[in-house]
Amino acid sequence: MNWESLAAVGTLLSALVIAVSATFALRQVNQLRRATQLDGTMRIFAQFTDPSFISARNFVLSDLQERMKDPTFIAEMRNYAKVDVDKHPEYRMLLFLQLVGSLVKNRLVDGPGIYEFAQYSIVKSWEVLEPVVRLQRESTNNPYMWGGADFLYENAKRWLQQDARTRGMLSPRSGEPFNVEQFQLGRDT
Repeated sequence: MNWESLAAVGTLLSALVIAVSATFALRQVNQLRRATQLDGTMRIFAQFTDPSFISARNFVLSDLQERMKDPTFIAEMRNYAKVDVDKHPEYRMLLFLQLVGSLVKNRLVDGPGIYEFAQYSIVKSWEVLEPVVRLQRESTNNPYMWGGADFLYENAKRWLQQDARTRGMLSPRSGEPFNVEQFQLGRDT
């Protein structure tokens, strides 16, 4: 064997070692990204199960529509800069949906994991909160206000529709193929 052949074999072996090292490095980066997303997702799950969040969600789903008939309540909602979160638990819900939506939009947490865990809270809360959002967008002249929450809602609905079709989910009440529009507010009908 001559020196040129030996150098060529050495170069090939070096390239192979570099390729294997790069493959392992990419695998580690992917595992680190997944671990970081899991941590973020678990923190979001903790918020979704926090008693103060549940109380705010219950207010939105049960009481907000009635409170929206009160002119004083509406005036307070218009004044976004001076909101009193104790009087307006809907803000806690909106702020949280905004935060989660922004994280999902920027791929800092995995959307499908969030949608699967909290689809009802996301979809029904946003639908009840939409008049509040319109009011605040109008009063601040800001079409981007609560955009992360809006993104979360739209994508959760899209994911639900696709998942229901893929899995052949049926409505528990009718036995027909499930459609997200069939969600109810949890009241007897």
